[in-house]
Amino acid sequence: MERHLARYGLDEVGQLLVHTTDGVPANQRLAYWREGVMRRMVPLGVEGTANPFRGRMRRIVGDGLELIEFASEDVVAVRSPERCRIDGCDDVTIDLMRRSSNTLMEHGGTQQVKAGDLYLVDYAKPSEVRRGRHCTVGLTMSRRLARDVLGDDIAPRAGMKFAASGLARVLWHHLQATFDEAGRMAVAERAAAAKAAKDMGLALLQATHECMADPDRFAHGFHRAALGLIDHECGDPNLTPERIAFALDCSRAALYRAFAKHGEGVSAAIWQARLERARRTLGSPEGIGLLVAEVAVLSGFREMSNFTRMFKRRYGMTPSDARKQD
Repeated sequence: MERHLARYGLDEVGQLLVHTTDGVPANQRLAYWREGVMRRMVPLGVEGTANPFRGRMRRIVGDGLELIEFASEDVVAVRSPERCRIDGCDDVTIDLMRRSSNTLMEHGGTQQVKAGDLYLVDYAKPSEVRRGRHCTVGLTMSRRLARDVLGDDIAPRAGMKFAASGLARVLWHHLQATFDEAGRMAVAERAAAAKAAKDMGLALLQATHECMADPDRFAHGFHRAALGLIDHECGDPNLTPERIAFALDCSRAALYRAFAKHGEGVSAAIWQARLERARRTLGSPEGIGLLVAEVAVLSGFREMSNFTRMFKRRYGMTPSDARKQD
């Protein structure tokens, strides 16, 4: 993959690159997609479809990796044994199917890929994917990075689906959120999001391979994964560091070390996420009509007095004053 990424200079790490068939004549779109956009799979038309091919791809360039979002109408994409031999592209992708009307994949066996599935693609092996209208997001990284974690146990895992929990679920949210916010992020922010995705992806591969990930090795990814989980679950007043460690399949001590490397505490991050959720809710259309006490409960606070005190300490005003200001 390194030679595939060489076309993008290191000064472009974090750049958002967009490819689309908009403006391309309908009878030339597949050729444009095949020659100008796709580098690993060969797109083919689908017989019997009335709609001309349309596609859009967005890439976030990372250091030795790419985050890719791909959406299109009906298409068949093929990676033949001959192409595998010719292009020498042997990178590995963790793909998430965001939307799918009907997708069948032949890759280490035949299986249906449904919306919400997170699965592994090994471009050293042939594959064929028949997709209806769909959208995928994924993390593509060099085989060298994956081999450092999986050793020579990559090829047998082609097409493998990950469990929809723990690190896999956090990576699932991270990939979607990164592309949802990509257009509003600075270059440095996209680069950081790509690096976090890489560390989360490698930690997930390690956990799959060894039944336990190493937070000390992938501290940055675990830190970002834990923050994502906290942001998603902070409305639960029973959320604790122990539950976060359990969800991420690591020890509590390892989780604390991952936060300590960033000068943070796990419990403090939970309370900060709750305060930020409350602040957003007070100033949002969804918060109109809610009592301040209801906002506190929805943000994970059990006691109104504790909520008011912590809110004022964090923002220099009471929740009611913040609502008036907004």
